[in-house]
Amino acid sequence: MSTLIENYYLERNIPKYLLDQKIKKFDSNPDISKEFELWITSRKYQIENPVEIEGYSAKSLSKLSQYLDGEGAFMLLIELRENPSTALKKIKNGIKIK
Repeated sequence: MSTLIENYYLERNIPKYLLDQKIKKFDSNPDISKEFELWITSRKYQIENPVEIEGYSAKSLSKLSQYLDGEGAFMLLIELRENPSTALKKIKNGIKIK
């Protein structure tokens, strides 16, 4: 578990059950976790050889919606890996906040 990612969520008062879910997803995707840690510390996306899934990187996802800057882009990147059809449908239909 990344303490950097955990602290990022704790500072934002994410409820424990949601924190556990998010940490589990990042633990299952260490390459994406590493890029998210870079974003947390620098607020910049990986430029050289970023993780790409279904043709998208965290940076390209962040440009799709104001809601995807940062953490949202990385969570959608994980969803693209774990459930591509659902994630691609979200992208196609436009990113919405519930």
